[in-house]
Amino acid sequence: METKTKSCDPDAPIRLSLEVKPKTIQSGLRFGRGRVFRDKRSKGYMDLLGVLAKSSRPAKAWDGPVRVDVCFVFERPKGLRGTEREFAPVRPDRDNLLKPLMDALTIAGFWRDDGQVCAGETSKFYAAKGEPPKIEVLISRLTIPKVTRC
Repeated sequence: METKTKSCDPDAPIRLSLEVKPKTIQSGLRFGRGRVFRDKRSKGYMDLLGVLAKSSRPAKAWDGPVRVDVCFVFERPKGLRGTEREFAPVRPDRDNLLKPLMDALTIAGFWRDDGQVCAGETSKFYAAKGEPPKIEVLISRLTIPKVTRC
């Protein structure tokens, strides 16, 4: 399930909640006969992310700099005390979690190239008690600041 903040403004920030267990895609590329292949599990995960997010994409892929804030929410370990979200300072690494998400959002048409993502925060949490694993995303346009001397 995913949600989007509804707005008539095509430049308004987009908020997604993708109810899927966060996964990584390691390099996992195979080479053969001059072609590069991704393993089937990795491709299936990226396809799922794209399908979940696609209905919230802007009418036209955004140009220019973009900010993407992401919160990966993992299943809560049974032995963890408390009921609120807590940081998850364990593997997988943030950069390995981000790569399939960014590729999926690029393919889904949120922006032209994930190189446009110039800013953003990435967090990893264990879910609050009773909360499902998910990926929360906030996508917003960046305004270009005037260049000043340091």
